[in-house]
Amino acid sequence: MSNPFITKRFLITATFLVIANLAVFAQNIVIDSLVIALEKEKTPLKKIPILRGLSQNLTSIDPDKKYIYAKQMRDISEKYKIDSIIPLAYLDMAMVHGIKTNYDSSMYYFTKGLRLAIEKKIPSQEARAYVGIGYTFDRLDNPQEAIKNYELALKIFKKLNHQKGLNQTYINLGSLYFDLEEYKIAEIYFRQALESFEKMKDESGIAYGNYILGNSSRALNKDADAYKYYEKSLSIREKLGDVNGIALANYGLGELYLKKGQYVEAKRALKIAIDNNKILDNKYQEAVALITLTRVFVSERDIENGLKSANLAYKKAKEVNSKGLVIRSLDELIEIKKIKKDFKKAFEYQTEVIALNDSLDIEKIKNEFIFSDFQRMRTENTTLEKNNEVISTKNVSYQKAIIIISSLLLIFLILLFLYLRKIRQKNKINLLLQQQKTEISAINSELENLNEELHVQNELTNQQKIELERINSVKNKFFSIVSHDLRSPIATLKMLFNSYFSGHLTQEEMNMLLKKLEENIFNTADFLDNLLEWSKSQLEGMIVNPEVFLIRVLAERNLKILNTQIVDKELQIENHIYESATVFADKNMLNVVLRNLLSNSIKFCEKGDSIILKSEIIDKNVVITIKDSGIGIPVEEQKKIFKLEHTISQGTSGEKGHHIGLVLCKDMVEQNKGKIWFESEAGIGTTFFIQIPRADLKTDE
Repeated sequence: MSNPFITKRFLITATFLVIANLAVFAQNIVIDSLVIALEKEKTPLKKIPILRGLSQNLTSIDPDKKYIYAKQMRDISEKYKIDSIIPLAYLDMAMVHGIKTNYDSSMYYFTKGLRLAIEKKIPSQEARAYVGIGYTFDRLDNPQEAIKNYELALKIFKKLNHQKGLNQTYINLGSLYFDLEEYKIAEIYFRQALESFEKMKDESGIAYGNYILGNSSRALNKDADAYKYYEKSLSIREKLGDVNGIALANYGLGELYLKKGQYVEAKRALKIAIDNNKILDNKYQEAVALITLTRVFVSERDIENGLKSANLAYKKAKEVNSKGLVIRSLDELIEIKKIKKDFKKAFEYQTEVIALNDSLDIEKIKNEFIFSDFQRMRTENTTLEKNNEVISTKNVSYQKAIIIISSLLLIFLILLFLYLRKIRQKNKINLLLQQQKTEISAINSELENLNEELHVQNELTNQQKIELERINSVKNKFFSIVSHDLRSPIATLKMLFNSYFSGHLTQEEMNMLLKKLEENIFNTADFLDNLLEWSKSQLEGMIVNPEVFLIRVLAERNLKILNTQIVDKELQIENHIYESATVFADKNMLNVVLRNLLSNSIKFCEKGDSIILKSEIIDKNVVITIKDSGIGIPVEEQKKIFKLEHTISQGTSGEKGHHIGLVLCKDMVEQNKGKIWFESEAGIGTTFFIQIPRADLKTDE
């Protein structure tokens, strides 16, 4: 027999999804009509409201297009001096950078929009800018600055009686204080938001206000109040057919029931939350609810169901790439594995948690760099503005001097006319006029010099900015990669000794893990060599010293160095490079390229596989081929194989592979006027091609 409650809820959910799809469809129709109108409109000023409409409607659909239309709106507004639109355009551009997590650019445009809104006395846009700056500081883990900017926005919204802005700012402030565990302050802001929604008779807002008050009440151990708020929120959400709101309210009830030890009720509420999030394909909230469900099962001592729920939460967290959720799900898995006495698996999970925490620490460091760089840039901009004001003041003074001198010149011309008959004074008046012309010429020359100096200063500032951005990008990549890959082996070693001294590992397990740790350290050493070469080339530039040498001799030398790894995997090596193949290139660079490519082929070969080296002379070049019958490169990895993205691949024996080596190979080959490319198919193998100029055709270089 079907459950009437479930059937009713299914119908409500289906209806909600149909309405949502219709809303998206309608929004796309609006966007298409605006694009057509923009193409037809020829008058620049009449394009502004069309561009504004496109910018508003594209926020959640296509942020990149939103940025393009916002920039066009800014350009037209600046050209025709439409002061009320210029700051609005900058705020829309800043919003796009915030969505794409470019927080330094986002902060720059929000700040510029704020300054313009203050200058043009547009309080609504000023408040919106403060909200944007507060959001950016929140993303940069600087809650104090975020709160300060939200409070400035709140003050303006109150003066304007802007209810929508007030509600959102109340919620933002409450959420920040909630994250800071200042639950009483958070409750005050949440209550103000609820009261405002009730005045507006906004049922969706009232439902949300009850939900967040339920959260703060639960945190303050006011469980009866929390239950009342969650139930009220759920009742409104069900009436509105709001699937997401129903999921949130049931999740809150699930947490509350778990806290009170009512496990049956907790499982029922969490099951509804999980099912609704599946309908919405909201994997993040689904993972959150699964983690709470895991805690319920563990509390009941239902370990097997707890393990299933925790594994599913871990999978969903991985899919949405949320490191925080992955860590929470791993914590539950570690506890379950400890209960099941599976200490080896618990140790593996703990190692992954340490690596993820290191990664989060790196992101925090990067955010601090962005914030400090922004503060520095803001200070420099302030200094430049002051200098510009001084120069402008000087220009005004010179203009006044010119006016005074022109007035004097006019007076003397009048005197000249009046005393024209007086021959004795004629020479004196002419001499005076000549002196004044000389002064004017000197002043004009000085003004020209000042303008030229200002132009040179602006050019220098732009060049310094470009160079600083490039160096900062290299620095961030270097810190990110080095911090992760140098700290990870140390953290693993620490965990290994802790587990050994606590008696959780046998000597056999200890020997096995030490072997893996040794391989990990050797791989890290190779990776560090490549990284140092790459960072040196980025910061100092590569110096190429070409010479004539036999490529086969260089290949044989690297095969001897890698012979231990070749023997361990029982690989078949065939070196068919011509003994007479002579190239003209930097020998050290090409040695690094061959070592990296051969090392990668060995890592990704199974036991008994083969590696074949060949050479071919094509026109003015020698093409070296390194072909292996290993596991190949997945299709999704092939597009980014030569890009500097911090990903780690796994060899057939657990070896780690880093893209940094291939990035370095590409740089070095191209510096020697060559090319590098590859062909690969999963399960069949990979072939790398290196094209280098022949020695007998070298130039006068």
